[in-house]
Amino acid sequence: MAWILDEYSKFHGYSPAVVTGKPVDLGGSVGREAATGRGVVYATEALLKDFGKHIADQTFVIQGFGNVGSWTARLLCEKGGKVLVVSDATGAVQNPCGIDVPGLIRHHQNTGGVKGFSGCIDTDPNSVLSEPCDVLIPAAIGGVLTRENAHDVRAKFVVEAANHPTDPDADEILAKRNIIVLPDVYANAGGVTVSYFEWVQNIQGFMWEKHKVSTTLETYMTNAYKDLKEVCKSKNCSYRMGAFCLGIDRVARATVLRGWGA
Repeated sequence: MAWILDEYSKFHGYSPAVVTGKPVDLGGSVGREAATGRGVVYATEALLKDFGKHIADQTFVIQGFGNVGSWTARLLCEKGGKVLVVSDATGAVQNPCGIDVPGLIRHHQNTGGVKGFSGCIDTDPNSVLSEPCDVLIPAAIGGVLTRENAHDVRAKFVVEAANHPTDPDADEILAKRNIIVLPDVYANAGGVTVSYFEWVQNIQGFMWEKHKVSTTLETYMTNAYKDLKEVCKSKNCSYRMGAFCLGIDRVARATVLRGWGA
């Protein structure tokens, strides 16, 4: 992103708002690294609150321990959540009493993976999605929940931190099993939202402190959940369908207001 900024600025003058995800020293926003994971946690918090639950009372299984998965685990731990299982490309680790997430992050930084962490036992990474927990968070690659394994999911909630981790067949199976799926289009929107904040700061020429970035993101994610829930209630539909309806309706309304509607 620094290269794109530099190349564009050669021809048009210094233009930090032309691209987001820049280094902080070149007009990037503080808090951007943690933003997607933080947004996942705020989305999870809003969902659980709607069902009379709290992060501190819940158990979590996280597939994927890259940027999104590791930040999600860290922030859930800070809020009192118990992370039971974590996996990445190297393997999977488990601790029924709760994983020492800060320790696992240090291990991951030192070894390049979660496998072999002394605070846990190694487990089969292929069984991660079927581990019993309150909240399952796929935070790795797309298409991991399919009709072949959706019947094996033993979570009450699935929060999609990855892009498109649940295929349509699995979505239908999970719905029939009354497992709530919070879709990626909302749940992992924290990153692009803070990219928007970066653009706003560049336009203003005034950079925010980390606390403001985090609290403003929480407000956006919480309000977005309320809007999503309202649509789901009015249309009696799933969170995924509600998110699509809400997004399409906003685009359609803007189109009509601009005089493009028939």
